This record gives sequence, C-alpha cells and structure tokens, in this order.
Amino acid sequence: MGCGGIGLDPYDTGVMESTLVIDPSGTIDFGTYNVNTVRPARKDVVLYADGGTHLAIIDVFLQDNAAGTFKLPDTLPLPIRLAPEGNFPILLRFNPDDPITYYGELSILYDDGTAEGAVITRPLQGMGCVATGSSTDC
Repeated sequence: MGCGGIGLDPYDTGVMESTLVIDPSGTIDFGTYNVNTVRPARKDVVLYADGGTHLAIIDVFLQDNAAGTFKLPDTLPLPIRLAPEGNFPILLRFNPDDPITYYGELSILYDDGTAEGAVITRPLQGMGCVATGSSTDC
C-alpha cells in the first residue's frame, strides 16, 4: 500500500547528514488482540530526523501476510520534510480477523542524498485471539 512514487526531486536535499530513525526500534508488536473487537489496536510510530540537516520522507508502505491486517492512516502528507532533529508521528492500526499470528513490515523510503533514496524497515507482528465467556479480553 504505497502513498506515492519515487520522486525525489521536489525535496532533494543533496548530501544528507541526517539519518532516519523509527521509534520504537526493533519489532513493532501489537500483542494479542480480540478478533471480535470492532476498534483496531493502535500503535504510535514516530519517524525522527537524527542529525543536522533536513530529511524528506518520500513514501510509507506496509506489507503483511494477510493483506490489510496492518493499516496506515488513510492519507499522509507525502513527501514529509523533517527539520533537523524533527519528528513525525504515524498511527498504525492492527485489526485481525482470525486467531492466528500476523506478520508484516513497515517500510519508509527517504531521501538519503542518492538518486534512488534509502529504505528503512521495521517488522510488525500481532496475534488475533477469541475471548472466552463474557470477557472481551483473551
């Protein structure tokens, strides 16, 4: 699910002294979530420009083993230009349909000063479950 193409020219910042950091680091884990819940689980992911120059985020996209289980916001203001030491939050959602483990990957294409740009990724995971009895918790 891409939100744009590789069009680095409008925000090409030349040689980059900043790098993109994603918080949380490592796997973004949604934990166990009830498949019968109408509201999806939510996780805040923050993109940081670590360094002394501007950084342009060109595209943000997801891949998962059950297409559509992990979701990005409906619209993102791409390209996103981060000031030095600036950040941009993204609210990810997880809405499982079955009591299984789901895996995915968040990918961010950003301008690193090269013609191709650079991609940074984070694994995603979450588990669907079915609540027993009258409880909504699994």
